Amino acid sequence: MSAPTSSAGRNTSVAHFLAPHWGRIADRLAPVIDRDGGEPGSAPAALLCVPDSGAAIELAAALRTARPSLPRILPVSDALRAARVIKTYGAPIVIATPADVQRLLAASALPLDDVQVVALVGADEFDADQIAPVMTSVPKEARRVLVASEATAMVEILLERYFHKAHRLADDSASETTPAAVQYVCVRASAAAGAVAAILDELDPPSAVVITTDADAVQAALAAHGYPADASIVQISDGAAPVNVALVIFAGLPSPAAFETAMAAQPGRAVALIAPRQLSALKRLAGGGSVTPFVTRRATSAARAQDERLRAELKAVLAASYPAHEIVSLEPLLAEFDGVELAGAALRLLEAARAIVPPAAPAAVVAAVTSIADRPSRPAARSSVHGDRPARSDRPSRPRDDFPLRDPMERAKPRFVDRTVRRDRDERPARRGSGDDGERAPRRSFGDKPRGAFGDKPRGAFGDKKRSFGDKPRGSFGDKKRPFGDKPRGGFSDKPRGGGPRRPRGEG
Repeated sequence: MSAPTSSAGRNTSVAHFLAPHWGRIADRLAPVIDRDGGEPGSAPAALLCVPDSGAAIELAAALRTARPSLPRILPVSDALRAARVIKTYGAPIVIATPADVQRLLAASALPLDDVQVVALVGADEFDADQIAPVMTSVPKEARRVLVASEATAMVEILLERYFHKAHRLADDSASETTPAAVQYVCVRASAAAGAVAAILDELDPPSAVVITTDADAVQAALAAHGYPADASIVQISDGAAPVNVALVIFAGLPSPAAFETAMAAQPGRAVALIAPRQLSALKRLAGGGSVTPFVTRRATSAARAQDERLRAELKAVLAASYPAHEIVSLEPLLAEFDGVELAGAALRLLEAARAIVPPAAPAAVVAAVTSIADRPSRPAARSSVHGDRPARSDRPSRPRDDFPLRDPMERAKPRFVDRTVRRDRDERPARRGSGDDGERAPRRSFGDKPRGAFGDKPRGAFGDKKRSFGDKPRGSFGDKKRPFGDKPRGGFSDKPRGGGPRRPRGEG
């Protein structure tokens, strides 16, 4: 179905519902971007949001294949690198995840003023809150395109919020198909062509048909493995297949028409090389048929080898000793479960334990079991006090001198040290330098000091000290030279009396 770009107006929103195939998505987006994508070296004019960085690279490759005349495309795999590229060279078309767009907007490295087209590719994998900062930053007059595989509840929320009255265009993926059984291998969409040779090496079919939209890439991969261009064993087609062909390989998610045409040939086996996000679309194409993963012979051989190792370990344990204690412990479960079921549950516990602890070698396991089985059993002596505990005399004794953390050069310390302080003797260490020979003299305690040491001091020692205040000449203060005048100040008795009349003592 061609893109309806002619009937839609410039400000009209469009919602495409088609299978997640990058080639068909590029066919829908390329005409819109080519018309509104801007000029090389200018600011971003088209912003495409994808679920992850790998999808950005694959969509960019699909756009270059669908429309080689498009301006330069910048798939953002790292926001820091993209910011440097946009600042230095510019980018007319930017493909990035919503998280990377928010980082670029926060760093002011992605100008969106000139954006004319904004597209949400794989909208069924987005969240409405995740898209909100992007949709509010683009101009309101920009053309808006939504691409989703089906109209989920989240897609309906996005259409209601940001794609008001959008034209809904459904691909033919919703058409009914005949139920068919198909196997799948999850690969990157860009690596589907390179994985075709691996499937041929694994199955080695007498005839095969590869259904793909990129015949050149598949032919190059087959030529690298020695297939000629006109090989009759492996054919390359866009949907047609010979009747009763042995193997059909879908290199990428096929269109409903191609899938219906190829499965109508009644192939012996069908294998699809798809991306993980395309699994739901493949199940819709298969209808009610079974869609199962493709298991290689290498994986099957590894699983069989693992089972053989487990059986060998069990045989070794059974040959080494009879697990009587374990059988007694598990015997009550035999009333509800079979013995094989109990063994399977034990193996599951063993695998869970080995996922945490690295597994031991089978020889080491057998040696450990053998050592336990050969260990001589001795009867446990019963103590007279504790009847359920073995006697202490039966336990092997170990000399304490052989303790590994003990220093053999260390002196043996006594078990008990008398640290009582006695007043009649002084056992404390002597002070250094108190003796005549420079050795440490014994320290004298307070009780050993002579009792008369303080009283034998001369009693007049304090009184004989020269008194500084009492022995001072009495007239020294008066004889001091006065700063205010040279008039000597007389004593108290030398003061002349006043010249006034004295009143007799007897007068009242």
